[in-house]
Amino acid sequence: MNAPSDPRRREVDDLRQQLRSLGYLDAGVDRFVLAPAARGRRPLAIAWLASVRIGVLAALLLGPAAASGVATRVSGLITGARDGFVVAAYFGLLFGAACSAVAFAISLIASLFVDRPGSSRRRRGLALAAGTAFTLTCLVYLTLWWDASTLSAASGWRSLWTLIPLAYAAGVSVVLGHLVTVTTLAVVVSRNGDLEPEHGVPGSSRAVVAAAVVLTFCGALLLFSLTSRSEPVIPDAPPLTVVSSGARVRVIAIDGFDPRIARRLADSGRVPTLASLLASATATIRYGETGDPARAWTTVATGQPPEVHSVRGLETRRVAGVQGSFAAGERGSAGQAVGAVTDLLRLTRPSVASGSERRVKTFWEVATTAGLRTVVVNWWATWPAPGDAGLIVSDRATLRLEKGGVLDAEIAPASLYDALHAVWPTLRTEAAAHAARLPAGMEMDPLLRRSAELDTLQIAIAKRIAAPNADLVCTYLPGLDLVQHGLFGSAEAAGTSPASAAVRLAALDEYYGLLDALLAPALQVSSDDLLLVITSPGRVAEPVPGLLLAHGATANGRLRDGHAQPTDVMPTILQALGVPLSRELPGRPLVELFAADFARRYPVRQVSTYGAPAVRAGRRGEPLDQEMIDRLRSLGYVR
Repeated sequence: MNAPSDPRRREVDDLRQQLRSLGYLDAGVDRFVLAPAARGRRPLAIAWLASVRIGVLAALLLGPAAASGVATRVSGLITGARDGFVVAAYFGLLFGAACSAVAFAISLIASLFVDRPGSSRRRRGLALAAGTAFTLTCLVYLTLWWDASTLSAASGWRSLWTLIPLAYAAGVSVVLGHLVTVTTLAVVVSRNGDLEPEHGVPGSSRAVVAAAVVLTFCGALLLFSLTSRSEPVIPDAPPLTVVSSGARVRVIAIDGFDPRIARRLADSGRVPTLASLLASATATIRYGETGDPARAWTTVATGQPPEVHSVRGLETRRVAGVQGSFAAGERGSAGQAVGAVTDLLRLTRPSVASGSERRVKTFWEVATTAGLRTVVVNWWATWPAPGDAGLIVSDRATLRLEKGGVLDAEIAPASLYDALHAVWPTLRTEAAAHAARLPAGMEMDPLLRRSAELDTLQIAIAKRIAAPNADLVCTYLPGLDLVQHGLFGSAEAAGTSPASAAVRLAALDEYYGLLDALLAPALQVSSDDLLLVITSPGRVAEPVPGLLLAHGATANGRLRDGHAQPTDVMPTILQALGVPLSRELPGRPLVELFAADFARRYPVRQVSTYGAPAVRAGRRGEPLDQEMIDRLRSLGYVR
């Protein structure tokens, strides 16, 4: 056959023959990547188009790998298969673009370094070096991703289930590195055209490629063994045997409570209910930080620090197209800046901490698992409400009851929503009537009345849905924290005059009086009831201790100001219910809060673990994400 007369066509044929003689057009993936070189492109076009194809392959291979890693690194982000596909697509686009750019840069730079005649060996070496560098980069990336996976942590690096993903990492790294070598070589050949094909290129034979895969795999094992974290295997939760004293526990959590103000008002006789509570068995809770209520109250509910329960902040971010969320950066940090940029680009949007992020059980979930009847109202990070954790009116429930519409896991079981929605106008009227007891014309009067209505609604909901024989009823009251923060913690309150500060303090005193009247019925406990009041200082700059107050026949009437940690609350509540305590809990039960006879008759029992938290309910209704953000912003929780 005669050679083509077109010089450009002859160059293309020479390039194709040279690459085929080196063994780089035998595999289908090589032909896919080098198609631009076989169609008569210039060196720059070959580098660009081949790199784009490498990026496509990298997206298909690295996207799912990144999604599998991030599913365990970022709790709550991936809530189902759909979220997994979306996250894989995002990471595929990100890493595909990165691989494409790196391959393009490497191939062009290598071609510039060998732009001299008679240096074919050097050209081959640089092409192989470019591919090797790319292989090692991919290897480190993939190995570190899988280091974080639950599968690896649970099985150990020697297990088969760890070797499989590491083998995948090694294979992917070698394939992408090989393609970068091919692309670099094609650009060099197209640019210079004098490569000696009879010498070949190191790494072109199947034996060398197989050896490279084995060595890369061994490197992944070594890297994994050096970086993997030793985490204990979590056994299945054993059955929980309740040794019940017959006591029904009522828990009221009050945010923004200052014991000094309460005692001053109690001494003057203005808050008789709080005075009785302060005279009860008391333990002082030393909170490290309470500026973020979702993080602080989840620590109380789980008995674990934020590093374990994983609810790290009230503000989170939700990725477009994904139902799950991830924690936002701290205020003023680089994470906040990145979040602002991604929000502007519509890649993410603000969201609120949810139970999907939580990795351990709460005390009411443990009690429900033990067969007890539980009710929880308005606790942080309880949405979406699971269907097998008792009666739950989540932190989004009042918003759903106000807006109406189809339930989106704000209340569980779902039948409870219809019952509450039917009486919602009555509950709102009663709450407004209670808030009207505040004197008119106070400083920031709308905030005080709105906070009073919120607190009254939570108490009314708990009273409405809790049966008399319920073993555990928990209610969270945010109003005092809202009032305190609005009067003294907001930007508007900064730099106020002493006279204005006195007016604001008087308004805060009035709210304590209203809260006292709201709590009065809770003191009417029977001999079988134990009232536990948990307080937190709320969002204040000055550290103030919280309190754990025990009131009832089973409480120690002589204890005053014992010391406790937030992680001690959960084991104390479960001990009062007769539920065995997990050895995983870092805190201790405050048995000194109980009467001596009660503590003697019901000693502390332990089990190995409580197991995984309840499965979140599926979201099928009308989401209230933006409405929740707007409400929290209006209440001063988020900016």
